[in-house]
Amino acid sequence: MLSALVIMNHFAPVNDCGAIPNTKLIKYLSKEDIQITLVTDEISPDATIDEKLFPTELEHIRIIRVGHSHLYRATLGKTREKITDNGDKLKMKSQTSPLRAKAVSLIKNTFFQLRTDDWMLTAKKHAVRELVGQHFDVVYSSYPSVEAHFLAKKLMKMGIADKWIADFRDPMCYVEHDKFRYQRSMRIQHNIERAADFVTVVSEGAMAKFLPEENNNKYAYIPNGFDPDDYLPVSSIGSSVGNVLRFFYAGSLYAGKRNFAVLFQAVSELSQEGILDPTRIRIEYAGNEWPILLSYAKKYDLEKICVNYGYIPRSRVLEIMGDIDCSIVCSHNTAADRGVVTGKVFELLLVGKPILTVVTGNLPSSELGQIVKECNAGLVYEEANSSADYPQLKQWLKSIYQEKISGEKLVPSINEAVRNRYSYESIAHQLYNIMLSLKEKK
Repeated sequence: MLSALVIMNHFAPVNDCGAIPNTKLIKYLSKEDIQITLVTDEISPDATIDEKLFPTELEHIRIIRVGHSHLYRATLGKTREKITDNGDKLKMKSQTSPLRAKAVSLIKNTFFQLRTDDWMLTAKKHAVRELVGQHFDVVYSSYPSVEAHFLAKKLMKMGIADKWIADFRDPMCYVEHDKFRYQRSMRIQHNIERAADFVTVVSEGAMAKFLPEENNNKYAYIPNGFDPDDYLPVSSIGSSVGNVLRFFYAGSLYAGKRNFAVLFQAVSELSQEGILDPTRIRIEYAGNEWPILLSYAKKYDLEKICVNYGYIPRSRVLEIMGDIDCSIVCSHNTAADRGVVTGKVFELLLVGKPILTVVTGNLPSSELGQIVKECNAGLVYEEANSSADYPQLKQWLKSIYQEKISGEKLVPSINEAVRNRYSYESIAHQLYNIMLSLKEKK
């Protein structure tokens, strides 16, 4: 039997975008011929908790939860909100003062560094005490957060395991980072890559920010995915609102970086052409950035067709997914940030409703768009290919609108063989095979 020490800071029953894919992956990995010990963050009192996210399959694995030190909690922990949330607001206000903006950025970066170091050192002490005398075939650490990799590196130097797999659910550097942070993050990421025995990356496009050219044999693409246990077979369910074509977007708009204003543009133009009645279109939103969504609609005087659910539990999001007609998923694709694939798309593939995919940026042939096309799951609009994609978007919208008002169900002919590549059962099996091959090489 394979033995693995898994280090992940985000894990169930905490309900956040990092915990869900981590939990699903370990759920199915635990079904392989493997013994897992998990080191993760303790559950914060202010964390959003959903006990349904913690599967029964994980009840038999050993979970070591580690918090921050007493010193950290008594000092920096008490000022976290002021340093992070208020710091973001202050930085936005200080853009006209470069010196002030740099000072705010330096304070935030210093805080995050101290928080990272504190958890890593505290977790190391716990691990040494809890795992005394134990040895593992492999350590698997996952980013975010980077302290998981730092802890793995420390434990490997102590001889806790034979091999180390460093996983990146995101690259550590993005173009919106300032120059100092970008270069520093890239340097840290490359140091982790070189130290690890194997590296897994969330998307093929993201490989451009890694170092496979140094040793291509130690890199693999391990995507996010979906868990069939999360859903009822909803593809046959129609919208509960007759004669109204309902679109739904759930999640962050990243301050407008995820932008599907082109849908409002298409609705407006088709309305002016007399092809559709905008009162029979509804664009529904669940998340914390309602003003940003309204800004998309206001440009075309379509605020009245928008519906706001606010921030709602994941269980409620899944209910709405089964009840609407079409889902919306967004990303961006540029030469500097390619291969950005939101994990939400894999859940939407399983739900089985048509997906409108909007990709901004100047680089065509996005990985997200290719996934949706290969699965035959809906319409892809890319800003970089707008001259060809926008007429197709209008035609697609016209078609599904006419189907809806005539009483037809909107069910795409999804390529199930391609879609099933993204089940967590399949993904976990890929990871298990990588672990097994490393064990055989030791």
